[in-house]
Amino acid sequence: MAPNEVEILDPITDIDSLKELMDEGYVLKSQVNDPSRNLIIFERLLRRGYKLIPENWLKNNGYEFVEQSIFTKGYKLAYKMKDGVLEQYYVSNYSLIKNNNEIKLYLKYNG
Repeated sequence: MAPNEVEILDPITDIDSLKELMDEGYVLKSQVNDPSRNLIIFERLLRRGYKLIPENWLKNNGYEFVEQSIFTKGYKLAYKMKDGVLEQYYVSNYSLIKNNNEIKLYLKYNG
């Protein structure tokens, strides 16, 4: 893989999948500057059943993107019609960084 190429990551469904990514050299980034607190909050999200979906996975699976605006309530959205139902994800406060490449993480929109 070229140095500026980013691999397609699978959705993060549990703390073990996050730890695997961290072992591969990814760093979890959020608005909170305390890494241990980030991990606690992230782990709590996963325990509640949330899945965090990497932006490159969404792109690779045919999702379209809409930049944040007043029409999207300030969220950047990824969307796709799936079996006649609109499936949406919004960008979370978390991202993964490796080799100066940042991959935004999305949560499913249940609005």
